[in-house]
Amino acid sequence: MQIGNKTVTLKMSAAFVAKLALLTALAFALYMAKFNLPFMFPGFLEMQFSELPALLAGFSMGPVAGVLVVVLKCVIKLPLTSTAFVGELTDMLLGVVFVLPAAIIYRLKKDKKHALIGLVSGTLLATAAAVLVNRYISVPFYTEYYVDGNFDAIVGMCSVIYPNATQDTFYAFYLGLGVVPFNLLRYIIMSLLTFLLYKRLSKILHWEGESLRRKLSGEYESGSEEETYALAKRIADTLKGGEIILLEGELGAGKTTFTKGLAKALGVTEEVTSPTFTLMNVYEDGRLPLCHLDMYRLEGEDDAEELGLFDTVPENAVKVIEWNKFSDLTGRVIDVKISVDGEHDRVFTVADSAERAKKSLPSEGGGDSKQITV
Repeated sequence: MQIGNKTVTLKMSAAFVAKLALLTALAFALYMAKFNLPFMFPGFLEMQFSELPALLAGFSMGPVAGVLVVVLKCVIKLPLTSTAFVGELTDMLLGVVFVLPAAIIYRLKKDKKHALIGLVSGTLLATAAAVLVNRYISVPFYTEYYVDGNFDAIVGMCSVIYPNATQDTFYAFYLGLGVVPFNLLRYIIMSLLTFLLYKRLSKILHWEGESLRRKLSGEYESGSEEETYALAKRIADTLKGGEIILLEGELGAGKTTFTKGLAKALGVTEEVTSPTFTLMNVYEDGRLPLCHLDMYRLEGEDDAEELGLFDTVPENAVKVIEWNKFSDLTGRVIDVKISVDGEHDRVFTVADSAERAKKSLPSEGGGDSKQITV
């Protein structure tokens, strides 16, 4: 599936299936835990928050995963239906309308701003869809199926909440004072819970079947210099010499802060400064030599070669490169992309070529995972 300039890819690994199953089970449990607010809304409007796990799946595993959780929890509920499947199919439709746009917008850029835009968009679209579904599907169906077409009975069921409602004005009362505020309340609560819980559950939601302590590739959120230093140390602990770390991020994103943390973790005692004007700084008093190169002012890799920047750099030096212009890098390359998320928060996306190479090797039993592009 193409979203903007990104391709949504489903990784059908054991970890993906395990997370999908767990979130679907949680969604089903929340789906069954319905309750009414009879003092505010008609009794047949049942409050439930089963789309919350679907949102978590959509944000962490992609839009398709979020939709699957919505569909699967409704399918599991079908044998227990008391509405001739109409209630479950309605909940499935509204759940997809809520989760899918939120997950797609967040997928385009994973920061708090796009998470908020996605959640607001999903809330508004799903509430609008709920109005249409109740007006043209749910109420007409219940009128025919449960009260043999007696619309006065439906009006009577809501008389406590809407005493002035008549056949002619029922939909104005029910949709305007019932369906719209009810669904806005429900979707806003789930959006707030998602916004509050997603960061705290990020490591679990992004688990790929390997030890969280050993695996390097993935997304990391930092709200302080200390957290950035902790990530840099985690990377430094895996370095043996000769690795290349590519830093990507806008000006002020925190590339120099990350490098300072890396230098500290390697035991460098010299003051680490940005090489914007010097092009390259080399620190040799740590566990491994550290070379910090800024290629922003270079036209290309030929300039680096003409200047002989690496001629005096120790062979086992760890090379940290900002604004990389090298086209052919060999050995272990660690990509670190830094996204700005507010004044202090940063999202680090780490991709380790060593882990990618390891995953590409065929397993002895032919492997238990495959990659499907949809």
